[in-house]
Amino acid sequence: MKISLKKVVNGSIVIAFIGMLICFPFQDAFIGGLLFAACSAATIGGLADSFAVRALFGQPLKIRWPHWMGTNIIARNRERLIKELVDMVEHELLSPDMIIKQLKSYKPAHAIITYMTSEQGERALKELATRLLSDLLKVSSPAVISLSLKRLVKQGLHATRPTVVVGGFITWLIREQYDRKVASVLAKQLKQFIQQDAVKQFVYEFIATALRSYENNKKGRQFVNGIAGLNAEELTSKIMSLASDTLTGVENGEHALLSKLRQMLQQLVMSWEEDEKQSDLWNERIRKLGEAVLGGILTPQMIEDAIQLLITQLDDADDSSTDASIVKQWLDQQINKLLTRLSEQSEMHEQINHYMISTLTAFIERNHNYIGKLVREKLEQFDEQQLIELVEEKAGKDLQYIRLNGTFVGALIGVMLFLVQALIGGLLA
Repeated sequence: MKISLKKVVNGSIVIAFIGMLICFPFQDAFIGGLLFAACSAATIGGLADSFAVRALFGQPLKIRWPHWMGTNIIARNRERLIKELVDMVEHELLSPDMIIKQLKSYKPAHAIITYMTSEQGERALKELATRLLSDLLKVSSPAVISLSLKRLVKQGLHATRPTVVVGGFITWLIREQYDRKVASVLAKQLKQFIQQDAVKQFVYEFIATALRSYENNKKGRQFVNGIAGLNAEELTSKIMSLASDTLTGVENGEHALLSKLRQMLQQLVMSWEEDEKQSDLWNERIRKLGEAVLGGILTPQMIEDAIQLLITQLDDADDSSTDASIVKQWLDQQINKLLTRLSEQSEMHEQINHYMISTLTAFIERNHNYIGKLVREKLEQFDEQQLIELVEEKAGKDLQYIRLNGTFVGALIGVMLFLVQALIGGLLA
């Protein structure tokens, strides 16, 4: 069973008082006088310090002592005590120099990167990034985004020379022979498109209308067309077959049209480089085409649909094998790359340390007075009794040591005074 320090001090004073009573009849003897002097001085010292300690918090022995005896010190000096505590915290314990000195002794980047690269930290970072991006998308305005993107595209098109960008792209395609691959993909898609019944019906109706308009109920023309086999069904079959064969050749990279197309593109790029008027003309055409195409794509409704799709993909974080989480997978990959760079590049650690410490230092120097305000606001919430209880709780153990020291130091002084008295009395006898 643990005995509190307060009980030990009270017991010491009681024992000293009882010892004084026991030794009182024997004080004429040397040992009895020595013990009586020690016990009486210990009792007086302990009671005096107990009175002083109790005077801090109220009225000792519940007696209303005179004001000049210095009782109820904390209550009477509440404002000064709060001010001293605030000054001590603000200018000593948590002074700017002290805080900054402690900050510079730490390496925050190491602790942060160690946590972020751990399994728990990586998972938390990915969840935070996903939730943050999802929340940003949810509060975004499709109309504002649409308008901003259109304005940005327009400014970009007019601030640059599109022919330089497009020309460089075409040159790169030809140099890397990607023009054939692009043509092959487009030809394959076009071939699938023209093989649809709706397209064939459209071509048939177009040719039939053209033939009827040409014949115009004239027997001669009808006769010639009949002899030549120019009917809508036959022409449609031939045209569709020719288109299919041409696209198949382009898809396989065997058609002469590919070489002609490459030559035409090279000549076009060369004309942009050599003829300024031609370049300006095409710049304006590309700008108008870009504005028209992107203006039709970047509508509020399309932006809203895209945002909803992204939100769905971000929220679908449980199943990483489905197409619904492509954005989430991409975001996770980018975070993995970032964490790899952070863990491998030591110079980045120093940069992070320097940035964080500099930022925190500037913040502390700018807002250090808030520490004092915070401490004052907290202390002023306590009434007199609560403040007394707070001080007594925090400093109670140290104050008990004052009482204990008073008891033992008093006993020691009593013994010393008795010995001095005995010595002087022996010399004078």
